[in-house]
Amino acid sequence: MAYEEYDDDVLELEHEISLAEEEEDDEMPTRMHGYLQLQILLLLRTLLKAEYQASPPVTFQGLTQRYTPDVSLYHLTPKSLFANAAADSLPPLLAIEIISPGQTIGAMVKKCQGMLESGVEECWIVEPANESITVCTKERRFVRHEGEVLTNRFLREPLKVEDIFHADIQ
Repeated sequence: MAYEEYDDDVLELEHEISLAEEEEDDEMPTRMHGYLQLQILLLLRTLLKAEYQASPPVTFQGLTQRYTPDVSLYHLTPKSLFANAAADSLPPLLAIEIISPGQTIGAMVKKCQGMLESGVEECWIVEPANESITVCTKERRFVRHEGEVLTNRFLREPLKVEDIFHADIQ
């Protein structure tokens, strides 16, 4: 589905929302949000190719604002504990956002669009209400994965979408 079609469908159902600042700064995540974030991090740890590393929230400076995805994916690089800027200038390769109660898919689409314009290669929107992942790409393609596997260039093997919502990863 093209971005324009997806965006039109979503925005017909929602009010225009301004994302001048991060929504997450206003509210703390729910327990379910934290559970899903941990599940994603643990799954990625087992599925990622060796040259990539997943990270819990990391703030990066976008073109017009700062973004803090719930999970970020970067190339594996040596870490320096002494380099700790307030916001990273390097956008992640993949940004994963989890929709919390009170957030809308339209707001997440706009946020992903801003992150993609700021250099993120791909953005996933995790929707707990329908147990799906919508993959958004720089090419302005939006594909929803529900009850299936998700293949991706960052992964050694496909991700079972239901594992995010139902598997207990050790």
